[in-house]
Amino acid sequence: MAEIGQTPTRECLHCSTPLIHGDNWSEGNARTKQYTCRTCDSIKGRKNRLKRLAKQIGATAIRSYNEKKSGEVYIITNSAWPDWVKIGQSMSAEDRLNNYQTGSPMRDYKLAYAVYTKNRRKAEREAHKRAEQVAERSGEWFKMSVGQAKECIQHGL
Repeated sequence: MAEIGQTPTRECLHCSTPLIHGDNWSEGNARTKQYTCRTCDSIKGRKNRLKRLAKQIGATAIRSYNEKKSGEVYIITNSAWPDWVKIGQSMSAEDRLNNYQTGSPMRDYKLAYAVYTKNRRKAEREAHKRAEQVAERSGEWFKMSVGQAKECIQHGL
């Protein structure tokens, strides 16, 4: 379309509205050949704004979580693997356990032990080092008894 007033030759990619240059066609879209009407472009802009806002909120929440050092080091067990325990850390062991339960249809994870510490990451790291010396490891899971895992955690505090 060379001049205003011509018959529209393009349609909006989203709603198929005929596009008239300068009237309902979003000028920024011409450069990228994304022909959309101003209404659809506005909707797309709001969606992108919401995505950016959600990303920003998520980043802020993660940053706040990472800045807080205190929390709990815990032991979780599952009857399906009686010889294995998970040694982990979280701000709240109960919340962490609830997240595990959503992944298990049997809801068979049990919180065997939890202790509060001023630096949960350091305490978990130390417990993992100790547990590695006496047990087989698979991620945060160790082939050991709950009693042995408690000793590993208590020694790291």
